[in-house]
Amino acid sequence: MENKIATPSVTKKILNKYNLNLKKSLGQNFLVDQNIIEIISSSAAIKGDEFIIEIGPGIGSLTQSILNKLKTGNLLAVEKDAAMVEVLNDIFAEENKLTLINQDALKIDWPEILEKYNPEKKKVKLLANLPYYVTTPIIMGVLESEIELENMVFMVQKEVGERICAGPETKKFGSLSVAVQYYMQPEIIHQVPANVFIPQPNVDSVIVGLAPYPENIYQKEVLNQDFFFQIVKSIFQQRRKTLRNSLSRSAIINLDRDLVTQALNDEGIGIKKRGEKLSILEMISISNRIYKMREEE
Repeated sequence: MENKIATPSVTKKILNKYNLNLKKSLGQNFLVDQNIIEIISSSAAIKGDEFIIEIGPGIGSLTQSILNKLKTGNLLAVEKDAAMVEVLNDIFAEENKLTLINQDALKIDWPEILEKYNPEKKKVKLLANLPYYVTTPIIMGVLESEIELENMVFMVQKEVGERICAGPETKKFGSLSVAVQYYMQPEIIHQVPANVFIPQPNVDSVIVGLAPYPENIYQKEVLNQDFFFQIVKSIFQQRRKTLRNSLSRSAIINLDRDLVTQALNDEGIGIKKRGEKLSILEMISISNRIYKMREEE
């Protein structure tokens, strides 16, 4: 297609042509601002020879921009809605760089997908305009799979993007901040108003970029990753409580109050500090201390 899809007129034309009824259950809101599309694809710094994954291509607004930047690379688009897959297959019928799969991104085995569709092991980048209701599980599903990514660039609800990027001692800093930042380094790239979508959502959005750390000191330092995330969830489950209370009264992990008290004192943190005041490294240090103390019991 020569015309830019991400415009009000072309988007409406496509919706009418294919008689598409947008599904609220799938969070379908289509971008109709080519400048925003360009910011998303340009932020991924596509050189042209990568293997790109796009989650939720919809009618292909971002897909079109990515394909225009690819030369010898490939694009794998993952779309849950079978009706959208039919539309994409028609719009991009002559595009041999594109592979479409009709799957739920929440249920994908990402290492298996890369093994199947990226046998040449090209550098991998992931782009997405994520449905708001599944933003967190999709992002965490990709990160927890620990596939090697050059970067991720995605658009999410503004509040979620701010939580992802928040640092200690801020109101938005929480378990999501720690979970994402444990794996990759986030930044808010651009603010996106609600009026650049059809239909218009009730909230504004942001474009977020995730880049790998030159060296991931968090994964290097942690003794037991599963235990660490149980500690993190416990810390923020009742964020107004002190560390001692949130950890010793957690419904997520069973910890003896005296053990928690000793661990916090041994770490020089004290029993009255709140979890939102801690850095990720301090949380890892507490987690490691408690983990070792339990192992020694």
